[in-house]
Amino acid sequence: MRGNEGRNNHSMLLCLACYEDRLASVFDNAPDLKLFRVEDNKICPAGYLSLPSKDPKDRTSAIMTCGATFLICGAICGCTMNELEQAGIRVLPWIRGMIDEVLSAYQQNCLENLVMPGCRGRGRCGQGNRGFRARKTTQEAMHPDGPTLNSVQRSK
Repeated sequence: MRGNEGRNNHSMLLCLACYEDRLASVFDNAPDLKLFRVEDNKICPAGYLSLPSKDPKDRTSAIMTCGATFLICGAICGCTMNELEQAGIRVLPWIRGMIDEVLSAYQQNCLENLVMPGCRGRGRCGQGNRGFRARKTTQEAMHPDGPTLNSVQRSK
């Protein structure tokens, strides 16, 4: 799949780490990536990638190669998340739900309603403050500069 070539600046590629018709609970075990083109707040299916390998490097490479700019997923390994973010891919972890539910929440700027139980207010589920400096909360990760993801995309 090609990247964003030939697309206008208001277009982005959203990637969901899926298990069948819902987000996979754990990114590292997700068998599929479903891609959606977001353009002017309209979401259209843009492709599908089957991930036969469980190797985090293969998964990271697949996401980077397809040109995704955002990844929405369930739990994700910190190393994988850091690698994706360093490659310029914004990661929105700790989200759960059916694909249609997640896409609808994304359009309506209410993904925080789909945060996994026990993950509200923490950047890393279950890690609390054990040896970790305070990380961004899920809310901050979704809205790092105040505006929501969709409002940021609409303003560009």
